Amino acid sequence: MRVFLVANSPGELSGWVKPITRTLKQKEKAIKISVIIPPCQYASGMEKEVVSGFPNVDGVAGPTDYLKYIFLGIRWSGFREDGKGVLIFLGGDPIHAVLLSRRLRIPALAYIQKPRWKRFFKKFMVIDERTKGEFMAGGVTAGKVIVVGDLMADAVELRMSKEEVCNYWKLDPEYSIISIMPGSRPQEVRYLTPFFLKVAELVREEFPKAQFILVLSPFTSEEELTSLPSGELEKVFPEIPKFKLVKKKRWKLITNLNLQVPVAKENQYEIMNASDLAITIPGTKTAEMAFLGRPMVVTVPLNKPEAIPLDGLPGLIGHLPWFGPMIKSGMVRRYSRKVKFTALPNLRAGKEIVPELRGIIKAQDVSRKVIELLQDPVLRNNMVSELKFVMGAKGAADRIAEAVLDELK
Repeated sequence: MRVFLVANSPGELSGWVKPITRTLKQKEKAIKISVIIPPCQYASGMEKEVVSGFPNVDGVAGPTDYLKYIFLGIRWSGFREDGKGVLIFLGGDPIHAVLLSRRLRIPALAYIQKPRWKRFFKKFMVIDERTKGEFMAGGVTAGKVIVVGDLMADAVELRMSKEEVCNYWKLDPEYSIISIMPGSRPQEVRYLTPFFLKVAELVREEFPKAQFILVLSPFTSEEELTSLPSGELEKVFPEIPKFKLVKKKRWKLITNLNLQVPVAKENQYEIMNASDLAITIPGTKTAEMAFLGRPMVVTVPLNKPEAIPLDGLPGLIGHLPWFGPMIKSGMVRRYSRKVKFTALPNLRAGKEIVPELRGIIKAQDVSRKVIELLQDPVLRNNMVSELKFVMGAKGAADRIAEAVLDELK
């Protein structure tokens, strides 16, 4: 029995692919699982390498493998097509799943939140009853739509207690622990790591015992932390600190004011769970923090809008020489004015549960909001309750796995 999972960005691969592969193997050990990663403007470039290390994945096809197979019929290493199995679309552009389904001659299911390519998917798996109603209003029959819940809840697994995390990373649980999460794409990490370090320095002025730990995505290399050319960063974020990366057994960033921030690539959920709050950008991590019930400050700096990835034509325009970045900057700003929320828990609730700071922002803007939360435990506790309520419970991976197994049978 073969199952093909189609996904491309770091958030989908860690938040959706991982729990599905784990659950499928638990239910049916004989299943062979292949992950296909089409080209994506949101990619970090390390997707194939990281997914190859997932314990329940039997094969991975990267963007080049995918293109060769679709256009030239060249199969990737270790794969022989036989017209048997099921394909699951888990994000990106559905056209990739449609092309693969036809090429592989197998049915396709989709975990998706908008009805697209309705004729080509045998089943749609959606997050809640409201979304199911939207699919039916869009012409999809009720029998083709299954409510499964939010997959990101199943991705969050804790294997260490807060005490074990603090012992391992030499953190004092008596004082505030703040996670710094600058994203997974090279541009985000290069620009936002120094910016968030400046925020941390400002917070430490008010809370001298505050502890910071940088949670680095497994899709990002540590070298990205310091790979921005000298002088480039200051054009975007003035007054950022000088810092160095110390490469010992555990890597750490040290600023010229002697702020020391460990860099963690492992135990990410455990660190997030042990944190009093996080400083982050929009994306999967906002949902994962919400499922853990941890407060956060979400930042969307538009100081360099041309560096923000976009779907479709706007994303391609940004790569054009001369006027491309300028045109894309205008598109990003217009889009930002139309969007009410960017953090996933706020989008889910339709209101601001966690604070969002968007626009041309300074480190002082973010530090003030972090300090406000640290000074107000009642505000943080209320945030915790709202986050857990709005995000719901686990179980989506189990329901998706059952749907896939029914199809295979």
